[in-house]
Amino acid sequence: MKKLIALISLVFVTAGPASAQTDLYVRGAGRLIPIALPQLCNQGEQGEPAVEIPGVMRRDLDISGYFEVLDPKGYIETAGKCGAPEATTFSDWSAIGSEGLVKGRVSVQGGRVVAQLYLLDVQKQQIVLAKEYQGEVAQARMIAHRFANDILKYYTGFAGVFGTEIAFSGRIGRFKELFVMDMDGSNLRQLTNDRGLSMSASWDPSGSRLVYTSFRNRIPDLFIMNVGTKSARQVSRTTELEIGAHFLGNDRIITSRTEGGDSDIVIMSTDGTIERRLTPPNRAIDVSPVPSPDGRQVVFCSNRGGGPQIYVMGIDGSNPKRISFVTSNYCTSPAWSPIGDKIAFVCRADGNFQTFVSDPNGENVLQLTSSGSNEDPDFSPDGRYLTFSSTYFGGGYNIAIMRTDGTSIKQVSKARGGDFEPTWGPLPE
Repeated sequence: MKKLIALISLVFVTAGPASAQTDLYVRGAGRLIPIALPQLCNQGEQGEPAVEIPGVMRRDLDISGYFEVLDPKGYIETAGKCGAPEATTFSDWSAIGSEGLVKGRVSVQGGRVVAQLYLLDVQKQQIVLAKEYQGEVAQARMIAHRFANDILKYYTGFAGVFGTEIAFSGRIGRFKELFVMDMDGSNLRQLTNDRGLSMSASWDPSGSRLVYTSFRNRIPDLFIMNVGTKSARQVSRTTELEIGAHFLGNDRIITSRTEGGDSDIVIMSTDGTIERRLTPPNRAIDVSPVPSPDGRQVVFCSNRGGGPQIYVMGIDGSNPKRISFVTSNYCTSPAWSPIGDKIAFVCRADGNFQTFVSDPNGENVLQLTSSGSNEDPDFSPDGRYLTFSSTYFGGGYNIAIMRTDGTSIKQVSKARGGDFEPTWGPLPE
């Protein structure tokens, strides 16, 4: 992606440091913050970015679960009104209950966009955050994501993950292909056209490649795809089933490999060479390995004790311990938080499959979902959200997002045939 330049990075904080903002939010017991994002002032050749940028930010802040994004139909001020932000008629915004207000100016000249964006505190009638960006017109969405991240940081003390991408497997007729979209569900692109099953994808640390399993040759093998060019390279060339692969750094992969009735966890190089077998050939089914962020441990699913449950072991296969202790005899699909503090997994509960989280040692278990079927969880790069495949909204499976306390569930894909196995990419540079 071509570089987006933040020319000005002016931050005005009148209520103290970011930690103070976090305290205010906590004392409000999770109260949603009313915020208005009107159409921006257009000062250039094209008016689309003046509408698109606040529209993207509305979606971002709504998905975050921290804001009540006010409907533009209720705004008193004329859409796209120009003028200095300091001259805002704050009574027009306090009258509709807004506490935060985003205003700004956008100029498009010769295919380039310059956006001056401001966050105002309506009650204090002050500018509290101001930034200016420039880039190509096609980068207007990224400008919106960047400023939405800063808004979230101002109010909560931590930046958002807006602008990240989610890859997933989507059904097209009797096939499954890989897709990628922005985390808000926009900018959807199809990556594969294998006319088979393309599934179980996972990002590399840079966010430029995916490792996945494909039946494109009617035999399940691992492939690595460059997401930008959509070019794929075959990694494994065996008759065995390799599925659920994750990168270990840039040049190694951890995956499960099934030979006969035995499925084991192995580490292989990206040329397909097996470097190490981590689980013994004990006729157990050991699948879905996910390395810890520090690379020292692996969480995986195994039926070695009867029904499938979640285990953690050393990266060398040592000291495996079960960590899923819920009232379910069937738990699968583990995911390790990028900050290392939580493991998410799926168990059969409440008549369907539900998503749980726990500490890495299995303590402090929390069931996050209870309605519909909610599967295939994966953490956001900051560890504060989960994406998963869900029937919660009715119909078939779609990709959803929620906070890791189970609140603010939002649907982000709208599939006809079903969307499955989402994997959340890293933060963009």
